[in-house]
Amino acid sequence: MRLRELVRARHLHLKVLTGHDQLDRQVRGVSTTDLTEPGRFVKPGELVLTELTWHTGAESSRHFVKALGEVAALVSGTALKGVPLDLVDACAEAGLPLLTLPVEVPFSHVTEHVLRALIAELGSPPRQRYGSRRRLASTLVDGGSLTKVVTAVAGELDVPCWVMSPTGRVIVGSQPLADEQRARLAHTFLTARHLPGMVGGLSVFPISKGAPHRIANWFLAYAGEQAQGENEDLVVELAALVALERSRLEAAQRIERRVFDQLLELLESGDAALPGVVSRLHTLHVETEHGLLVVALSAPGDAGVAVLDELLRPLAPGIVTATPGAADGEAIALVPLAGNSARELTEHVMAGARGLEAGLSGEGRIALGVSSVTTGPAALSGLIEEARHARSLAALSGERISVITGDDVSSHRTLLAAIPAELRKSFRTRLLGALEAYDAAHQTDLLETLQAFLEESGNWTSTSERLHVHVNTLRYRLKRIEELTGRSLNSWDQRVDFMLAVRMR
Repeated sequence: MRLRELVRARHLHLKVLTGHDQLDRQVRGVSTTDLTEPGRFVKPGELVLTELTWHTGAESSRHFVKALGEVAALVSGTALKGVPLDLVDACAEAGLPLLTLPVEVPFSHVTEHVLRALIAELGSPPRQRYGSRRRLASTLVDGGSLTKVVTAVAGELDVPCWVMSPTGRVIVGSQPLADEQRARLAHTFLTARHLPGMVGGLSVFPISKGAPHRIANWFLAYAGEQAQGENEDLVVELAALVALERSRLEAAQRIERRVFDQLLELLESGDAALPGVVSRLHTLHVETEHGLLVVALSAPGDAGVAVLDELLRPLAPGIVTATPGAADGEAIALVPLAGNSARELTEHVMAGARGLEAGLSGEGRIALGVSSVTTGPAALSGLIEEARHARSLAALSGERISVITGDDVSSHRTLLAAIPAELRKSFRTRLLGALEAYDAAHQTDLLETLQAFLEESGNWTSTSERLHVHVNTLRYRLKRIEELTGRSLNSWDQRVDFMLAVRMR
């Protein structure tokens, strides 16, 4: 199809900002990206959709446009509430048509329109190579579910097939998948140097090459070795269609995020009247009467919102997320408890984040802050500040995955999080290094014994029961701990030192 035909599609309401004389360009595909380095993930002739979240000024516009290469055109969303003039200038200088899309029209509508047109251009009957691809695409754009598409591919490949998230969650599958297999597949996806990869007779294939980070991507898993020939085309097409379906799901979330961004701006202005807050919460379909908390997260690159969605939405589908524009990639979520306890939700999020740890490299970290719970909208501003403060403290820990809750803010965990990592390591080594070395050399459990003794408040009976050992055995172990460390467990101050050292992991 040509750009001119796309602009004429009335339901899209596209407006040409520059490149009016280049509307005869052919569109050979469509992709969505907000990466600052998009060149590797777009192809010549593609229509590129962007929300402009990468934009930081005129230089970023020139760099982004240059990196696009020979794409057909650029379509801008309205994340910045208007297209920057420097982007218009950069596109005009590069001879790249620039179009803009109104806020009420999601990117998925443009993607579907282009896909339908390209399918139609294949003609009928289709060539053998494109037969399966055309049938799958038609199934999805004509209202078929992702389950039907995955089932169809599993049938054509004659092997089981799944769409999965990096935490190991099965989004869609042609048959059940054991927990152990899910964990191994997710670990392979996160750690493989090159994809597609393979583990335990199952192949792993990324959904989107344009995702900001693997921890924010989805992947395909299917039985057998890497597909070849026409079957490879089928897998590639399925990945593209899953990416399209994900963009559909995210379209509504982008609208929600704009409303949430407005709410955050209102709260930060200090002029937030309660009726205005209640009105926006109602627009977002967020209820507070059964309990509401706020989660703040920072993750590598632009992966924050995608990671937060993945960690929370399976347990709390009523969440809304936003990126307040913090320099450290912070994302915020409003989380209605809806029958879950704050503790259950925190444990669920922490378990999911631990699953993503394998995908973090270099200085990459995930830091989480979880607020206390409120049942009234008047406390929302305080909850957001509490969650963000807790996340900042969690980020100080230096650990790959760290979480600070509202309760932790008033405990010693806050002080520990604020201590530099090297100092914490030195303190722990001085107090517990001898025990760790002794346990490693003699296959003993002195450190575990010390921790249990401290957590049982020095009670001999409950500690021995917890460890399933005789009291005399416990007495011997504690004496050996005192000998190795040169400290007394009868001293309250030294017990506190030990407890802090145990917590400094």
